[in-house]
Amino acid sequence: MSPDVPVSLVFPCGAIGLVGGWLTADVLEMDELVPRFLLAGVTPIVAALLGHYLTPRIGGVRGDGSTAFGAGEAPVDGAPWVDAPGKWTRRGPFMAGMLALWAIVVAGVVNGMTIGLVAGPAGMIIGAAFGAVFALPFVPALAVVLIAANRVGRARAGSIVALSDRRAVWAATAAVIAVALQLGSGLAGAAAPDAGRLVAVMGFAVMAGLCALDALEIARVLKLPRERSGAGDEVAERIAAEIEAGATGAGEDGGASGVARAGGKGTGERIDLGLGDEVQVDVVRPTHAYRGAQQIARVVLGNRERAVAALRAGLMRGAGALVIGAALWGEVWM
Repeated sequence: MSPDVPVSLVFPCGAIGLVGGWLTADVLEMDELVPRFLLAGVTPIVAALLGHYLTPRIGGVRGDGSTAFGAGEAPVDGAPWVDAPGKWTRRGPFMAGMLALWAIVVAGVVNGMTIGLVAGPAGMIIGAAFGAVFALPFVPALAVVLIAANRVGRARAGSIVALSDRRAVWAATAAVIAVALQLGSGLAGAAAPDAGRLVAVMGFAVMAGLCALDALEIARVLKLPRERSGAGDEVAERIAAEIEAGATGAGEDGGASGVARAGGKGTGERIDLGLGDEVQVDVVRPTHAYRGAQQIARVVLGNRERAVAALRAGLMRGAGALVIGAALWGEVWM
């Protein structure tokens, strides 16, 4: 998958819209089923359309992994934002945030006018005002998802960091829904508080599972040697040079001839960390008695420290969301 292809925000925004529409009905203490289901039915549709609109506009910090940010790094003179795949992201974080805020408020107005259509022109005017006001609680909720989506594309497609970034969008969606339902279950007009708590538990379970995956990936990367194996360093250097020059691909089968020219044999394990262009090749000496080519054991593409920092930052964000959920859980049940 190309790093320029962002995660579709249709389902995340639609799911948040469904929960938000239902909670809005709880806030307004709607006892009648028709307006409640109208609000809970129209809002996710408008939110999904908003997600479709935002998908190509919010993309990774940088389209190529070689100059993507690591944890703690900052853009210099705005340059890293120029090549971002998202149309709005290219304009910088401030402009992207303002445009996203504008889109969310407009979607709220459209949602309110659509619901108010059942009451005629006057209902549409009132609905537009209510829609603009009730769009404000969606801003922080959708901002969490958009910030996560903005990281997609900073690493090479299919790499360890890229897959973690894509999972983070779903983790953010689950966290937002879980926290919102947790808080909403304590409202006086909550129609189904027990169901809300159950869905919140499921959301935090998804979060915990995705955090566990990130922890496993961190452990996998940390197990990689910091330096290549001692045997066959000269051959490893030549193979790495072939890969960096483009004669072989880090994950392609068509590079066997280039590896053979460099003095290596086989493909070995291929690991793409996603950030950085460093190539580390581990080779082993042949075990048979006759002289032969060095056997490739592993090819690692990317910077180990940057990958670990990016994965650790994602894990810490997920752990923070779980801590917040645990704190809110006690408050809801008190």
